[in-house]
Amino acid sequence: MTNLSYSSAMEENNAYLTITLDLRDPVEIGDFAALFAGLGSQFDDYLKHNHPELKGGARMYVKEVRRGSIVADLFPNIQDMVGLMDTVLIVLGFGALFSDRLRHLIRGNHVPDATKTDLQEIGEFIRSVSNDANGDMTIETVKYEQGVWHRNLEIKFTSGEAREAERTISGQKEKLDKLEHVDHKRVLMTFERSRKSDTKLDATGELVVIEEVIGKPKALIYGSELIEQTIKHEIREVDDNIYKKGFIVDANVRLREGRVVAYVVTEVHQVIDLPDD
Repeated sequence: MTNLSYSSAMEENNAYLTITLDLRDPVEIGDFAALFAGLGSQFDDYLKHNHPELKGGARMYVKEVRRGSIVADLFPNIQDMVGLMDTVLIVLGFGALFSDRLRHLIRGNHVPDATKTDLQEIGEFIRSVSNDANGDMTIETVKYEQGVWHRNLEIKFTSGEAREAERTISGQKEKLDKLEHVDHKRVLMTFERSRKSDTKLDATGELVVIEEVIGKPKALIYGSELIEQTIKHEIREVDDNIYKKGFIVDANVRLREGRVVAYVVTEVHQVIDLPDD
């Protein structure tokens, strides 16, 4: 988009996200600005990770302001868009993901794989609602199809629910802070994938799961040559299936931007057979 006007954004896109604030009290300017900053950053991050081939970001407009209510729209601002269908997929995908994150937080559940930056930006987005005495926010995706604009409700939540989400955000941030500083002693590690190459790499190519930390597979890093020999003996020389083995280990968590990316195994205490079920 070369023209910055709202009408140009409507003409060049066939899908967008709309946010409606219904507040009892006047919104503080800083909270209102934080809403745009938080949502825009989350959209940019979504685009970078899910559509790395596309360059662009979010463009937001205040569409309507009336007593107790503010309506704002987010449009993709993407260079060299392949087709209008791409806009629909991007907007609907982001709307579903972002709303799902909010639902997790409102229900008191941590957002899977969220970084501290993600949590900070979501917190900024909901601040204008959480600071209101009795307001609510609605997020909808809107797409143009067969000559008609169709609206779909993604999520609606109240000031009380926003404050509950903030409490969950605070708890998840604390957990991420602890992960950065705490070694995990005598935890069960299982293999997701093994590679039998002798290639010398800091990250071995093996993926392992430590349920006590997070249920998703992460890269394995050997803390010493002795540990590498012990584990590779089980991988290469033992006839049993490595995926039916469990390793009782001490491990240090490696993070990037608050997200678990690898485990450094510093001690192997025991190798056990896992039950078939």
